Amino acid sequence: MGVFVLAYMKKVFLDIGFDYDFLLLGIVSQEKAHRLVWFINNQLSYHFAHDGELVMYEEEEPVAAYTKYAFKDEMNHLKFFIVENKDESSYLIPELRQVDFFMMIKGALDFLDVKTLITNMKPIEPIQLITEIDHQKLKSKQNLIF
Repeated sequence: MGVFVLAYMKKVFLDIGFDYDFLLLGIVSQEKAHRLVWFINNQLSYHFAHDGELVMYEEEEPVAAYTKYAFKDEMNHLKFFIVENKDESSYLIPELRQVDFFMMIKGALDFLDVKTLITNMKPIEPIQLITEIDHQKLKSKQNLIF
């Protein structure tokens, strides 16, 4: 008579998720990116600077590039990014085609007064509309990870 030992192994799954810990604002403006950033810098005393391109790839080939600007607020431990939503042939977030730019804010968000920021940005001449966006509901939110 033989003895059989059955060993059960517990399955462990590794969930690789993205960090969506940021605030997202949508901006509608007919200005070019560099002009919009110039107005924001002058009005709010920010120091946005060109930060290269956000390049999207399909099968290791670049298919789209969106202009990106960055500003680091060291005093408040925040990083601000302004990214175009449109390039020549596609949208960064296709479900929000009416939005021209996104302002992404990362860092110590608990200390950021979003309503005051939006109120301060509304009078900036080329901004037609600025609103907070719930990025968790976006289908293409993974495009905002950089």
